[in-house]
Amino acid sequence: MSKMKRTMLCAALALPAFALLLSAAGAGSVNALTAAGTQERQGYLEESYRAYLESAGYAGKMASSAIEVDVASFTASDGMEASYRDGAAIAGENGSITWSVPVREAGFYHIALTYAPVAGTNAKIERKLRIDGKSLFAGMDQLVFHRVWDSSAAIAQKDGNEIRPNAIEKTEPMTVYLNDSRKRGLEPYAFYLSAGTHDLIFESVKEPIEIRGITLQAAPEIKPYADALAQWQSKLKVYDGASLVYQAERTDGRTVGIEKSSVDIMLATDYANPSTVPYHPYKIKLNTIGGTSWRTPGDFISWRIEAPEEGLYRISFRGAQNTNRGVMSYRQLKVNGEVPFREAEAIPFAFHSGFVHYVPGSGGEEYLIPLKQGENTISLEVVLGDFAMPLSEVEKSVLALSGLYRKTVQITGLVPDRYIDYEITKKIPGYAQTLQEESERLQAVVRELVRITGEKGEKTAMIEKMQVQAERLSQNPEAVITELATMENNISSMGTWISSISEMPLQLDSFTLSAPDAPLPAAKPNPFVRAYYGAVRFFSTFFVDETTLSSGEQDGAIKVWIAAGRDQAQVIKTLIDQSFTPRSNIPVELQLIPEEVILPATLAGNGPDVALAIPQATVVNFAMRSALADLSKLDGFDGIRGRFNESLWRTVSYRDGVYGIPEQSTFLMMFYRKDILDQLGLQPPGTWAEAEHVISVLHASNYDFYISGQELYPSLVYQSGGDLYQGSGSDYGIRSGLASDEAMSAFNQLTRFFTSYRLPVTADFPNRFRTGSMPVGIAPYVTYNQLEVFAPEIRGLWSFAPLPGVEQAGGGVNRTALATTIDSVMMEASDKKEAAWEFMKWWAETETQAQYANALESVMGSAARYPTANVDVLKRLPWAAKDAEQLMRQLEDTVGFPEVPGGYMTPRAIDYAFRSVVTSGRNPREALYMNLKQIDRELEKKRKEFKLSSREGIAGHAAAGIHR
Repeated sequence: MSKMKRTMLCAALALPAFALLLSAAGAGSVNALTAAGTQERQGYLEESYRAYLESAGYAGKMASSAIEVDVASFTASDGMEASYRDGAAIAGENGSITWSVPVREAGFYHIALTYAPVAGTNAKIERKLRIDGKSLFAGMDQLVFHRVWDSSAAIAQKDGNEIRPNAIEKTEPMTVYLNDSRKRGLEPYAFYLSAGTHDLIFESVKEPIEIRGITLQAAPEIKPYADALAQWQSKLKVYDGASLVYQAERTDGRTVGIEKSSVDIMLATDYANPSTVPYHPYKIKLNTIGGTSWRTPGDFISWRIEAPEEGLYRISFRGAQNTNRGVMSYRQLKVNGEVPFREAEAIPFAFHSGFVHYVPGSGGEEYLIPLKQGENTISLEVVLGDFAMPLSEVEKSVLALSGLYRKTVQITGLVPDRYIDYEITKKIPGYAQTLQEESERLQAVVRELVRITGEKGEKTAMIEKMQVQAERLSQNPEAVITELATMENNISSMGTWISSISEMPLQLDSFTLSAPDAPLPAAKPNPFVRAYYGAVRFFSTFFVDETTLSSGEQDGAIKVWIAAGRDQAQVIKTLIDQSFTPRSNIPVELQLIPEEVILPATLAGNGPDVALAIPQATVVNFAMRSALADLSKLDGFDGIRGRFNESLWRTVSYRDGVYGIPEQSTFLMMFYRKDILDQLGLQPPGTWAEAEHVISVLHASNYDFYISGQELYPSLVYQSGGDLYQGSGSDYGIRSGLASDEAMSAFNQLTRFFTSYRLPVTADFPNRFRTGSMPVGIAPYVTYNQLEVFAPEIRGLWSFAPLPGVEQAGGGVNRTALATTIDSVMMEASDKKEAAWEFMKWWAETETQAQYANALESVMGSAARYPTANVDVLKRLPWAAKDAEQLMRQLEDTVGFPEVPGGYMTPRAIDYAFRSVVTSGRNPREALYMNLKQIDRELEKKRKEFKLSSREGIAGHAAAGIHR
């Protein structure tokens, strides 16, 4: 050990004595915040639902009858796989299922549904409801039914680090009242039914479901706290015993069970606060639950706890809401399955920089909750609370302003001439009035945000910016031609604001049941304890290797390197510890290593046995240098091969060998705005000829169509019947195939989009798609995840489809899309090939990949949905049925992008040729032909370097034969 390290270690060891010496200065003070109640909060109703209730004459009175629906007497639509078994109607994820319900008493009814999820993916169950064939308001199109996951398993340890346990899905029946899935309104939906027979139609959107009961009745009334308390006090005494602390993330003697609505809600490690239990300054202790993984409205955590006696208890939550400044995180509190009083429908958890005790209450009064002796349930569900109104109003404003922006662009184009009078107010009736209305709407939103949070801040700044611009333009509408880009940016910023404001993160360590006036445990440690553990954590960085996720060297361990992020590596480590090592008895040393380090390390004798997340170009580059093992020669390879689209193996094949196993695969698809195409009377194009027509119509209205030219070209070559390279077998790649008539025709067609139709060469497609100025585009299919998460204001207004294709002479359309892969490999230098191959077989298993994909999405969110190369895994990911259908259609027409020696020159030459045509006006055939020479020279050079057949060698052999 170096002198410097010895000095650091001595300092670290001396710190405990220093901390103990000073700890008498005081134990950390209690830090309690009263979570103000919502007694004065007016229940917000989504606009279309409010309009429905007003039109139906709702005055708060519900029908007195209760109607039980016979779930066995249903009819199923064509395409719906439905059956009746064990008292449940089982409905598939396509089509609809209908019940005819006789109603004697006309009036308003709530609908209680008893259901059980069917084991499948991690996705929530989604349905649309129609009554007598009609959708009465927007919320009927987005009903969500949650799964329940048991997270009660004991937390295992390895080398002092805790391992995240698997959550087990529970498929037990549960009853819910149909309500707003986005939790803007907190009351169940009320439906008016006249006397007679009505059809209840549930249309599948995502996931199958077992429906065990449907009841039309009034939901129990929730009383205000004062009334509920008076009722309880007549029956129950106030608890006056010792304070009881319950861990939120793990079971112990008091917390006997934990359930959650989503696997996305994860256990996490808090290193910052030594008062969090359990705690270690640098080892992994899963001491909290939630945080940013528990932020989606509708998601809940439920705890089964033991109470020592029946009575009224004060409840407090030790938690942190430190990621969403300027926003309250709201939770609905339920006790034994019911909201105990009205104020508990939306309890705010204010922003705070660290852990505090949140005590639900109002006006200085702390709320009490009733518990029975023995087992009880406490649950918290994410709701929008007071932010329902600002969120909904901003959504309406974004839609209105986006529509106005699109109409403006239709007249002016994206780059207006400031010297032209476009007469915008004449051509767009009500232009100034719309801007003024939206300005006033946004002003009201800002006032409401200030009322809720007590301050102006970053959450109001974005809204104020758009409000000021709208106000200014309402006074001088023609000035919009100089502010068009700013207007687009402001609208996009408000879309981002919607995503941010609708997230309600909250991290919990524990909760406490106590007597009303009992002191709470310290939420924060004293400064000296904090300083000590901070110093220990700092010094640990000199001794603890954070690139190694396993603890030290282990006998017989295989070395696995991963060229990805820490989140991905941590998920893999968890899977290894839970599944692979216990099953195979093979220890694994997992390390985070950059991809470019692998080959030099291997040549130096320090390389891994297995490397994960390696791009396909690197795979073949290593294979050419004999650095990788040929997997096709290993026992069990044929069983792995069938899990993937056969053409994907082209991406990892070299000569007669296969040197990698695909992990991820990405390809292009076509995204389109349904609302805008409908407005223009267009259908998504199925061929490139149809795409040209769509572009013409879009341009007539000053809309754009997005194509990433260089990225699309290889797919066009295959659609036209060509290939990127000439040769077959071991001669494949001997020469570029882009000189063929098919490839030349495809290049001419591609460049025509940019020369004749003037499509933009580069664009921020997701943002322009979001605002509607670019309603159709070709992009990697993973763009779906980005739009789904970061463009909530256009949810339901867009979709995606396979690429347009080339019509074939014999009929049909060729929609081939080239796919690229990320792969796992085994190093040829490994001296543990047998164990390494066992690991790779395990890693390629459908079950392992599915667990990894779901865990990754739960840790990093839906935007990180895994682009798996395994077809069966793709079917198990939480795609909506209609989206999965489109994805599978394109997947069937994908072809793996082939890698050959010197192939890196192909995309470069395509880019050079493309730019010379689009920017310099060069003839497409001539430009491509001149750049082909570079490709052929590089292919020839590399084939000679690796002693492969070459054109020069073949020509020499042929000449020698003639000479003989």
